[in-house]
Amino acid sequence: MPRSTLRHAALALLATTAIAATPAAAQEPQRVLALVTTAEPQVQGMAFVLLNAMRAQGATVEVMLCGPAGDLARREPPGPAATPLRPMNATPAQMLAGIVRAGVRTEVCALYLPNAGVGPEALIEGVRPAQPPEMARRMTDRATTVLPF
Repeated sequence: MPRSTLRHAALALLATTAIAATPAAAQEPQRVLALVTTAEPQVQGMAFVLLNAMRAQGATVEVMLCGPAGDLARREPPGPAATPLRPMNATPAQMLAGIVRAGVRTEVCALYLPNAGVGPEALIEGVRPAQPPEMARRMTDRATTVLPF
């Protein structure tokens, strides 16, 4: 696994531990924005597993997909389908679809669709293109923790 992938995984695990260790009564609900860009299925899957765990602990989570990870949000993803990951027995695209169905705000970056040569109709229901000014505002909000995957 590339060194940058391990670093991102360690940062995500550290952030999750910090969220879990803070008493709920002492804080407002945590807001987490996950930037998923990796092509690595295990890292994609880990992102969605951790986001589900954060939601279960009361955090508000959001997802922005860009680069190769944007393909997860397509109705018909290009290339071969990923092998289901254990122990969930689901592909990263299936995991993403599950959190979208659960109401998690999910967007693809503004560069994804024009560079993939498709329009918003290519995205699964519940996923939309991000608007850079709005995304920038959410990313810089002090109450938001931004996690790269």
